[in-house]
Amino acid sequence: MSEEKTVKIGDFLDPKEIMQFDLSSTLRLRARSIDQKRLWESKNRSAEFMGDIWSLFVDPEKEERIKTVLHSVCVELIENSVKYGYQDQDYTIVTDLYLKSDELLVYVINKSDQSRMPDLETSARLILGTDNIRKLFKQKMKEAKAAKKQGKSKSQLGFIQIVMQNVRLAWRIELGSESAVVTTLARIPLTEKDA
Repeated sequence: MSEEKTVKIGDFLDPKEIMQFDLSSTLRLRARSIDQKRLWESKNRSAEFMGDIWSLFVDPEKEERIKTVLHSVCVELIENSVKYGYQDQDYTIVTDLYLKSDELLVYVINKSDQSRMPDLETSARLILGTDNIRKLFKQKMKEAKAAKKQGKSKSQLGFIQIVMQNVRLAWRIELGSESAVVTTLARIPLTEKDA
């Protein structure tokens, strides 16, 4: 039995430490309660719903941008949760949103196999460590096309596309004896300087 360990990547803000927020909500999706085709449709509709609702609580001038960015972020993160979550177990994907005066915090939490964590860590550190996200995007596009020709799926483009929208990402990976709980944080800025 291995001991429990927590790995943080990037500027991760623990949701338990958020004392000041204007609004919060939680969406829970049971991944095994519907078939895969409906689950893919569900994550898109869920993300669209969150984008529609949450855009109403920001400055009207930023409403369309926040709606678009939040939808994009939620789709990518929920999709990753489904793709890399436990395929043979019933598990819940939790999406928590917090609105602060200067940013919208999106947490997506899911359970995954520990064997997937080294790839996630490598990908996360690569994305956060790059000084040219557009160049990395082009490189990963080429790699994805080459992998597809070999019948593989390995793009890592979702996280990169999120970062390209001026959203900061961070992760907390809690490694248990058999599984890992992954919390991905997307920080969407609302201030004039960043928005």
